[in-house]
Order: sequence, then structure tokens, then C-alpha cells
Amino acid sequence: MEQILVAEDIYKTYRTASGPVRALQGISLSFETGLFYAVIGRSGSGKSTLLHVLSGLDRPDQGTVRVEGRDLYACSDHQMAIFRRRYTGFVFQQYNLLDEYNVRTNICMPLTLDGRKADRQFLDQLTKILMLEDKLDRYPEELSGGEQQRVAIARSVIARPRLIFADEPTGNLDRKTGEETMKLLKSCAKAFGQTLIVVTHDLETAREADRLIHIEDGRVTGKKEGE
Repeated sequence: MEQILVAEDIYKTYRTASGPVRALQGISLSFETGLFYAVIGRSGSGKSTLLHVLSGLDRPDQGTVRVEGRDLYACSDHQMAIFRRRYTGFVFQQYNLLDEYNVRTNICMPLTLDGRKADRQFLDQLTKILMLEDKLDRYPEELSGGEQQRVAIARSVIARPRLIFADEPTGNLDRKTGEETMKLLKSCAKAFGQTLIVVTHDLETAREADRLIHIEDGRVTGKKEGE
């Protein structure tokens, strides 16, 4: 199976009022196309920082990240913005929907920013999988938390990126809704051949992954296949 994403010797330190915080300390990882990866670890272990560096949201202090052989951090800011729009999708814990726009517009926002129009057939297929086909004209405030997160998932998938990143995507949902939402996220990634990388505290979610990565104090302390 081909490697789509490779990180080599990644370091990242944040400066704070109380001193430097070494968020990532020499992390090296590789990710294969089409698999589901779960990243686990305690709060402050560096999980979210790793996800931000892998996805192009935050530059490392040292090390390289390659996507399909391309050195991500050799790109200009403009090239990086294009990369994020076309190659990655991101699902946040807080949904990050735009309240002034309806569901359809929120879902299609990555394409709009890239000057493209949505493929109507693909949009119909995606919203059917996520059970949103009857909610396209509604606004975020009219939706439940689970429905808003499904909109966020659709938004992350609509541009057909090769990589989907999710940072605690069920963190604001109750257990049942979280399980349903995670199932839908995995179904979308599998249906469209996308590599899914999820940061989670939920061990049940982690056990369902194809690969499990354990992070502590900014270092990888374990890697194994899911159960």
C-alpha cells in the first residue's frame, strides 16, 4: 500500500509566559492511503499539535512533512493555502460553521474559496450518507450538535481531499450521538478512499482504527494495528 503522508523528525516548541513548552520532540511517522489512524494520549501530550503540523495548519520548528513525496513546508504561504483546500479536510471539535450561511453553503465553502462549483451528484451522494439531504436550506442554529458535526464532516469531504484530519470530533457530543457521528465519518472516508487521521480520547473509537498511535510528552510511545 502506498504511503501518502510521511513525517520525519518533527519538533515543535511553543513560547509561553511560564517558559517553553516542547509539544513535539522528534516524531517520525508514516501514513498509508485509505487507512483510519487514531492518535491517543493524555491532555497536553502533543496530539493536536501533531495534527496541526501534519495538516499544514502549523509549521514545525524542525523536520519535514511530505505529502505524496512533496515537501509540505517548502511551500509558500499561498501554495500552502491551496494545498489545504485541495488535499486536506479538517473536522474540529467546535464545528466551526458559519452561522450566517445555510447548510448547503457551509458544506460547499472549501470549493467556493477555491473558485470551484460543487458536483451536484457528489453533493447529493455525500449528504445522503450523512443524512443531511433534508437540511440543506437550514442554518446552523436550527441544528442539533450532532447535525452540525455532520455538516462539518460533509464540508471536510466535499472537495474530495486525499487526507481527512479530525481533532476530537465527538468531544462535544453525547455518547450515542458521538458513536453515530464517528461511524458516519469513517463511512465517508472509506467510501471515497480517503486517509483518516483522528485525535481522540475515546478508547472505543481508537480500537476501531486500522492503526493506533500513542503520544506522550511529544513523543511516539507506541504504534500498533487496531483491534
